[in-house]
Amino acid sequence: MELLTPGLLTVMAVAFAVGIGAVLLLWLISIPIRDASIIDMFFAVILMAITAACLLLGDGSTERKGLIAAMVGLWGVRITWHLIRRNWGHGEDPRYTKLRSWVPDDRSFNLLALRQVFLLQGIVLWFVSLPIQFAAAQAAPAPGLLAWAGVALWALGFTVEWVADVQLRRFRADPSRAGTVLNTGLWRYSRHPNYFGELCVWWGIFLVAAEVPLGWLTVIGPIVYSYLVINVTGQRTLDKKLAREKPGYRAYMECTSGLVPWPPRRRS
Repeated sequence: MELLTPGLLTVMAVAFAVGIGAVLLLWLISIPIRDASIIDMFFAVILMAITAACLLLGDGSTERKGLIAAMVGLWGVRITWHLIRRNWGHGEDPRYTKLRSWVPDDRSFNLLALRQVFLLQGIVLWFVSLPIQFAAAQAAPAPGLLAWAGVALWALGFTVEWVADVQLRRFRADPSRAGTVLNTGLWRYSRHPNYFGELCVWWGIFLVAAEVPLGWLTVIGPIVYSYLVINVTGQRTLDKKLAREKPGYRAYMECTSGLVPWPPRRRS
């Protein structure tokens, strides 16, 4: 079996070009509006664009491509709407504003943001979308048990992430809860149920792709994304920040699972 067919190489190259082109466009937009966090709001939009390009070009089975389109499309529309509603009009995310203080002027920041924010996310997007690229490009029989297990895992993750985001939004909208820790609903069983749901979504998409020839190689996509969500941009970074800023969060950490929902522990 040829390791990388011409069709697969074409799809992989187009996915890379779409991702890098999109982040470069967002970088150019971010300069006049002075908001590098625009990349976060449109992360899912770029993944949907990559998916559309791969599905249009690829020779994969119609059934599997249809599953991928539905899974990425539903996830992308929901999370984009959630992020835009949460962040639009609130200015630049403090993480990027802090980054501006590391350099002497806007020009230096723009070049720094290009390297460490936009292009880096473009590369991450390519890795995350590897299962989509293979599923779209590689001909294979109709989805089997592994693919449908992936759909079930995706559905679990999509539901958990949606419910967790709704619970968090309602909590933040309640003035009487200001300064307190959300420890009810899904947040009673996990400090980051939204991240747990997000990872289930992408591991589910991987399982759909794992049935195509050499699809197992795309495991690098969910592995990279899981590492980033847990260790770099998500769970551990947010835990450190909230432990510094919120009274009671350290006690919450002692009792509550970091990621996978689990019955809370009793404090010793």
